[in-house]
Amino acid sequence: MSGSGSNSDYNKQKEILRSLAKEVAEISALPVQDKTLKAWKGLNSLKPVRPMFMIDQLPWGEMNNGGELDCVCGDDWLLKSFEWQLRETLYRWRYIQDDRVVENIIRVPKAVSNTGFGMQIIEDRIAGNAGTAADSHDYKDILRNEEDIEKIKTPEISENKEESRRRLEIAEDIFGDIMRVNQTGVYAEYGHVWDVVSTWHGIEECMYDILDRPEFIHKILDKMFGLFLGQLDRYEKLGLINAGNPNIHCTGAYCDELPGFNGESEEELEKFRYSAKNIWTMGAAQLFSMVSPEVHDEFEIYYQKKWYERFGLGYYGCCEPLDLKIDIISKLPNVRKISMSTWVNMERGSEAMAGRFVFSRKPNPAFLSSDTAWLPELVRKDLTEACEISGKYGNPCELILKDVSTVGNKPERLREWAKIAAEVCGRDI
Repeated sequence: MSGSGSNSDYNKQKEILRSLAKEVAEISALPVQDKTLKAWKGLNSLKPVRPMFMIDQLPWGEMNNGGELDCVCGDDWLLKSFEWQLRETLYRWRYIQDDRVVENIIRVPKAVSNTGFGMQIIEDRIAGNAGTAADSHDYKDILRNEEDIEKIKTPEISENKEESRRRLEIAEDIFGDIMRVNQTGVYAEYGHVWDVVSTWHGIEECMYDILDRPEFIHKILDKMFGLFLGQLDRYEKLGLINAGNPNIHCTGAYCDELPGFNGESEEELEKFRYSAKNIWTMGAAQLFSMVSPEVHDEFEIYYQKKWYERFGLGYYGCCEPLDLKIDIISKLPNVRKISMSTWVNMERGSEAMAGRFVFSRKPNPAFLSSDTAWLPELVRKDLTEACEISGKYGNPCELILKDVSTVGNKPERLREWAKIAAEVCGRDI
């Protein structure tokens, strides 16, 4: 049953995991979890109870001052993955306290293999400071001509059902009487084609070729979106769609319109794995921060329409400013949330959204980076303005602190930020 190591080691690790799971189970039973889940559902149905907030993409190397994130389950990666799920959940609950719902669920990945696109990224990388999440990348061009496009391979996707079953049996043995065991498929929602293409062609080369070789760029996009859609077809055929994922791009995904959030059994969830219509999707073109709406429409939105129509609901955007592009984004089928990054004119973006979408505000994470940058009064002002401006035009608002590259080795700032956000959002602290 243990998969690796002695029975004695397995039993010791099992007891550690069960102890952590019992703590999570107790927290998940608190009334606040159901209250928060219902608030997310209200937001995502455009009938908000209050603004919501979450914190994600953290520099975990700076978080572990007390050793509570140390995993002790040896070399078995599956047991270590369980342990990390539980320790991260407990850490967030104790020290961050955002609007993340603590669920009484352990997630077990199916044994899925994907051969990828066959392209070898070449880059120069400059590592950030120890513990941070701030590496720099300079990608080299390996898509110089149409012959190079032909080198992009069709991914081969398969599942080792015997291994999937082994993982599930281990999880059931450890957690079955404590937590709900949910075997997850793949996270098929990501439609960030430009994030992939830019690592093969380079940012500058992409920008120049949109002007100088637009037909070449269209050929790349035709192939890549075709391959992404082909992957999706394969995931559906194999029943690997991960219905019920609680998050979509660092935000709460809970809603009544899609399955997985309304108490369905594992048997019922299995039926929903065969269609992307049962899940959210997300897309973005972060390198398009400075291009016109017309270029963004031609080289991104046109292609994303085919992607978004396959899904139940959609989120669009990341760090790129989109306040001047609401009209083209609204062409995407099923889009429900739009990112409003640190760099937008919030008034302009909110007015254009006009109550049709969730205003997904991305506050500036630089406030947490150092003692001199940490100015709580400015944090409060920034969050308050976002809520007021989004509400002025009838847009549900979420405050999503992400891309936190560093907290200056002071993780307590996350709790302070969350306390301010809870007050601004009108949540009981």
